[in-house]
Amino acid sequence: MKLSYKTFKLLFLTAILVLLAAGCNDTLRQFITPVPGPGGDPGRLAHAITLSTNPLGDGSDTHINVSGDTEVAVVPTGPNPIFLGATASRAFAINGDNTVTVYLALLPTSTTSTVTLPGTTSGSIGGATSSTGNIYIANSGTNNVSVISGSVLAVTNLIPVGSQPVMVAGNAANSKIYVVNQGSNNVTVVSTIDDTVVKTLTVGSQPVWAVMSADALDVFVVNQGSGTVSVIDTLLDLVIATVPVGPSPNFAFYDANLKRVYVSNTGNNTVSVIKANGIDLGVTPQVLPVKLADVMLTGAPTSVAALSDGTKAYAALGGCPAGTNHTNIVSNLGSCNGSLVSVIDANALVQTKTIQVAPGAVSLSVASDASRVYAVSAHDITTIKDNVHNPSCSVNPCTTTGGGCIVLPCLAGPSQPDRTFATPSVSIIRTGTDLVLRPPADPSVTSLVPTFHVPAQAAGCVPTVDPNFNKTPLPCVGQTPFTVLTVP
Repeated sequence: MKLSYKTFKLLFLTAILVLLAAGCNDTLRQFITPVPGPGGDPGRLAHAITLSTNPLGDGSDTHINVSGDTEVAVVPTGPNPIFLGATASRAFAINGDNTVTVYLALLPTSTTSTVTLPGTTSGSIGGATSSTGNIYIANSGTNNVSVISGSVLAVTNLIPVGSQPVMVAGNAANSKIYVVNQGSNNVTVVSTIDDTVVKTLTVGSQPVWAVMSADALDVFVVNQGSGTVSVIDTLLDLVIATVPVGPSPNFAFYDANLKRVYVSNTGNNTVSVIKANGIDLGVTPQVLPVKLADVMLTGAPTSVAALSDGTKAYAALGGCPAGTNHTNIVSNLGSCNGSLVSVIDANALVQTKTIQVAPGAVSLSVASDASRVYAVSAHDITTIKDNVHNPSCSVNPCTTTGGGCIVLPCLAGPSQPDRTFATPSVSIIRTGTDLVLRPPADPSVTSLVPTFHVPAQAAGCVPTVDPNFNKTPLPCVGQTPFTVLTVP
């Protein structure tokens, strides 16, 4: 094939330009702006998971897509679930029948596995993970920890620990776990490389909770009996500080941004804030964790969490009896009637406002992007009034609106009494405004409308219309939510 002179010249010039561009690549690169292709959901994939117990059967995990504010799945658990946890990729629920429900946290419609704990164990109550990806379950009745292999999803080992273990602290950044023994007032340190006990550390009285820092360098143990937090250095495996907090603390949240620990105190209306940054044991005097403040709240908190941007923290004011913690929250729910969420200024360390939710506000969790807070309401109700009767009509057919009936057709006669349904719920709080996301509802619904209701107690229950009372379907009685967790 012959090339014309013009064609040859054009190809030659093009080759020269390509060579020049290659030689000036570093100069040109700074002016090149990549244009991303179209995507799906613009937000990072994350879920808020609400664990509910059910008096009629199996409990459930309700999954809400964080960026989409949509319910994406309901995962059945076993009967009487009591604890919700997560590994780097999986969610797990400890059930009351000595089983653990395990599945991919961000693929809740995938296969769900049920791991049966050994028959020689009892009282499983809390759990965590480590760098191995295994799940470690504290068995308070048999003083040991069950090791669930992350690769085979079966119990592969039992580790003897102290008396009445109730919680495990660990994360993917550490090859050790720290088992909180409430009965013996100590913590068992376990190497997850070979599942052997490394050390036992004495802490305060009645320890009930522990959280590991994001960098895995420290563990903070909540001592409910002595009203203190024991701080463990994980390199030395020594208790380096004991920080006084409020009476009967039950829970701690580690703020990886400001390197603080927020502790909810059920014995009074406070959240204690511990400074945990700059810890240095190699200087004189040593730099140790200290309490920054006891933040006064409107009610007694049961749960607390801080935003990842370092601006605010939120506390669920469940109003539960002093001494409530994750081991007895379900049995204490009947006395937890608080209906507020406190907003705490993370700079001034003061409560700035409260947010109204429904009664039973016992747990909350924050989205990792600091955009939302999720609060459960274990005692939420839906109150509905009659919207079919027009009291001004005496005979049917009634051709005018009146009373509760604002849209034809209407029925003649007096309005029936309002009806109330137990519909526990989850509220999404937008942190930019601190307002609850409330979907529109029929005017006949007179109660506070939450963002979502949890699943019905009765399997297969379908809301139905009572044509002699209301034109909209009447809700099913819901399960009882008691904890919420965001992943990742």
